Amino acid sequence: MIGTITLNPCVDKTLVIDEFTYGGMNRVIEKRKDISGKGVNVSIVLTQIGVAVLTFGIYYKKGSEAFINGLEEIGIKYKGIMADGELRENIKVLDMNTNITTELNQKGDFIDNNILNRLEDQLEQVMDDIDVLVITGSVPQGVGLDYYRKLIEKANAKKIKCILDAEGELLLEGMKAKPYLIKPNLYEFETVFGLKTKTIEDMVEKCKEIISKGIEVVCLSMGERGAIIVDKNEAYICEPTSIQVKSTQGAGDSLVAGICCAIEKGLSICEMLKYGVSAAQGSLIREGTQLCTIEEFERFKEIVTVEKIEQKRK
Repeated sequence: MIGTITLNPCVDKTLVIDEFTYGGMNRVIEKRKDISGKGVNVSIVLTQIGVAVLTFGIYYKKGSEAFINGLEEIGIKYKGIMADGELRENIKVLDMNTNITTELNQKGDFIDNNILNRLEDQLEQVMDDIDVLVITGSVPQGVGLDYYRKLIEKANAKKIKCILDAEGELLLEGMKAKPYLIKPNLYEFETVFGLKTKTIEDMVEKCKEIISKGIEVVCLSMGERGAIIVDKNEAYICEPTSIQVKSTQGAGDSLVAGICCAIEKGLSICEMLKYGVSAAQGSLIREGTQLCTIEEFERFKEIVTVEKIEQKRK
């Protein structure tokens, strides 16, 4: 079974405007609220494409009732530990004129060690049932940058395949525990790993350098250019099909969900990429932080193509 951990859940409030005016009046023409948090997004996609998932994390005394109820309506029972404080609300402003989204994300209220210990105890009770564990997203205040590393070490001891999707020091520290797979985006790849150029050849070489340090698989999401996946033997690229993108929120999490589905089926890294991109595209065509459904997932699986990388590409 697949498990996900979300330490920093939230509600995404999307505001749609005609044309963003910095420092001036902006009239909202449409708004929506969606339950979110990166691990939660992965669980939502998995549930909607028919894959069983255990969802763990933190929630807060204030503002979490609608969050929990909303997940239950989807069919997800959130095995969360309640903390003092208020569930964060992230603001997403979509400029219809440019199709650019501006994000205003809150930090997440303070978490103490007692809450983290209780979360670890809860996770420990079901680790024997988990094959793949997704550790993803930011952490609230009070959580150390080495916390993901500690979780991965615990999971590795149980022979669980860990997928790490995080930024900055959270990513670098987590990698020290050698998770099975990491999924940086292009910005993270440039800033964390010092990528200088953006040719596919150079990206693959950087992935192989990471793999040489103990990571088995690297999946790099590249926005409009699609995604690549690399292990010690092979590398593949999947370029996106032509679609009308309505929102990019949750697309990376959907990519992770698709990969998880393929891992559970025992498929190759080529199929992992195909499943991942299919789920991501299924989310890109939906508004706000609405995410891929089984119908969209199956449709895109029929049309996305994966190519083996065997020579230099520009």
